[in-house]
Amino acid sequence: MIIDFKIKNFRSYKDETEFSFEALDMDFRSENTTAIELENGETIRLLKTAAVFGANASGKSNLIWALYSLSHMVAGSLKYDVNTPIPYTPYVLNSKTRNQPTEFTINFIVDRKQYRYAIKFDKVIHQETLSTMKCNKAENIFNVEVNEETLQRHVSIGTSWESTLLDISNAQLLPNQLLLSMLGTRQANGLQNVYSFLATLQAQPVGDAIDLKFNSFDVAERILKSSDSKLFQRLRRLIHIADMGIEDITMQKHSDTEFKFPDSVSDDVRQTFIKQNKWEFGMVHKVVNDEEALNVTLPMQFESTGTKNFFGIGARVLDILETGGLLAYDEINIAIHPALFKLIVSLFNNNKSNPHNAQLLFTTHDASIAGDGMLCADQIWFAEKEDGVSQLYSAQDFDDISINIPFDKWYKSGRFGALPKFGNIDYIFGDNGTL
Repeated sequence: MIIDFKIKNFRSYKDETEFSFEALDMDFRSENTTAIELENGETIRLLKTAAVFGANASGKSNLIWALYSLSHMVAGSLKYDVNTPIPYTPYVLNSKTRNQPTEFTINFIVDRKQYRYAIKFDKVIHQETLSTMKCNKAENIFNVEVNEETLQRHVSIGTSWESTLLDISNAQLLPNQLLLSMLGTRQANGLQNVYSFLATLQAQPVGDAIDLKFNSFDVAERILKSSDSKLFQRLRRLIHIADMGIEDITMQKHSDTEFKFPDSVSDDVRQTFIKQNKWEFGMVHKVVNDEEALNVTLPMQFESTGTKNFFGIGARVLDILETGGLLAYDEINIAIHPALFKLIVSLFNNNKSNPHNAQLLFTTHDASIAGDGMLCADQIWFAEKEDGVSQLYSAQDFDDISINIPFDKWYKSGRFGALPKFGNIDYIFGDNGTL
């Protein structure tokens, strides 16, 4: 489980900014938290769900993008060649930071051990550090530093490095490759579980969520895989109880040979078309007439945007609940009714549906999710941008906050900030033509 995540000089986050899943020590809404006992006897209370509210362009999505970038670098950097760019997107509205490295630091728990992983990079990896944490003290596992002039890296092994069979001191890696990526492919180093945790973080930026055609393909190819899978059966039941008038779902995978093309069509076009259309989904609706009850199956493309989006969200939620880990979802409630939105969040706070302590981080504009005691102060975060710089802050940062306040009403009234500030409408229709 993730404890906290720090970012610096990434997109709209100029200064070091921290997001935390640490929970308040209280019994109210205890189902929203879990107590993790570490192997050294320490106990950490962590949240299962957390929300980030804020205006458009406030920086909410960039928190999701940061997690996405970290996970993809860990998962894929070993496949980078010398020409593969690192996803380096610094804060560019300042002459100094646009040429300075980005920094990510993440604290997390795997197999009852607490770890801290940090990377510092621009077009190359400048530093990479992995430590174990005991009583808030870091014990180094490995540290990688790069000579700024020669770009040669130096690997030092810390006191918590456990492998006696693998020597990483002379690891042969390109300047854009991470040592942890390599360790994920090597036996006898004891860190494959650490690699797997970070490499499989599920971060869903809003761009991918809006692309519903890609969304359906990705869900089918990566998560559902076949109509006989357990996840697909659970997704069928989830959509059935969601009161959208859908009785069932059908799923079929077409083979490449089923697609016929004119000879003039290029191979690239063929492969793209096949990839986008090899999976076919149908939504089964119950129709009642005067004589008999019928079931009619409609293609997915005929369904509403909300239904299509709920399909993608539901599959990803069920997947992470089955495996554990983090699902970070941007604008999770796009075109979805607030009641369905609450249903999704509640799945993480139920011990039967979430036996592996999966975590959900989501961004939203829908403040209703914070009403009726659904979320506590430690689960509510806000993103706000001032002079082009984003900052994150928690509801806990405000005085006189209690568990009983109507968070949704307070947010809408502007007491927490993080709301859009509009100009005068007359300005739009002015005659001077200047901005």
